[in-house]
Amino acid sequence: MDTRPYMQDRAAEEFFSRLERGSFQTTRCLACGETHYPPRIVCPACLGEDMEWVDLPREGTLVAFTQQSDAIRCRRPDVLGLVELEGIGNVITRIDAPFEELRIGIQVAFATWTSPDGVALHQFRPLE
Repeated sequence: MDTRPYMQDRAAEEFFSRLERGSFQTTRCLACGETHYPPRIVCPACLGEDMEWVDLPREGTLVAFTQQSDAIRCRRPDVLGLVELEGIGNVITRIDAPFEELRIGIQVAFATWTSPDGVALHQFRPLE
């Protein structure tokens, strides 16, 4: 049984497939050079359809965080955060650390995790 989230397009399907293999990537347009997150099948900047997969930064800065009380894939006391990735912008992600130990501005690193329903997703952990 496929446990991945509903896929809107080939880019989303490929993104989750790559996460399952521990890869954190997105698409870049070969026509104009713009990198987009989340990944796209069509470039919103130039409407080009020739995309390549590129690595996303595996380290970033925690710019906001909250404790999740209940959601589809996250359960209390999961922490969700906004991580700034250089050249990409902000990514909403799970933060693998106790809420009380976090502070805005700390450096975090990419990791994968498997949700209770078996979906491979991204998360970030504070750097030691």
